[in-house]
Amino acid sequence: MLTTTRISAVLTSTDLVRSQEFYVRQVGLTLSPETIPNHLLFESPDGSTLLVYGRPGGNKADHTQVRLWSHDIDSDVRDLASRGVVFEDYDFPQLKTVGHIATTAGVGRSAWFKDPDGNILALYQPE
Repeated sequence: MLTTTRISAVLTSTDLVRSQEFYVRQVGLTLSPETIPNHLLFESPDGSTLLVYGRPGGNKADHTQVRLWSHDIDSDVRDLASRGVVFEDYDFPQLKTVGHIATTAGVGRSAWFKDPDGNILALYQPE
């Protein structure tokens, strides 16, 4: 049954050295010792993973590709911004960020940023 298995996000990168620097130094993820050539594997204590693999040609997705769960999104946004992460701000009828964070009633709060390859990541704090 899929509800009992691990979930892993997978992204591409045109420059794995640059991606490793971003995810380790700016986002604060831990590179797994199981990383293999042309791949970066980041592990979370809860067993979830992010796999970034090298692929020329860039990224074509324009939606959230990875969601990082937060217990304190205000603090996490401040921390990431202090490490150079640039957040996306939106001002749409159904979605508006205030201090880089959008609140969706009944869902939670989110903030979005891009990695060096333009992959869109979200911080998410459920309600």
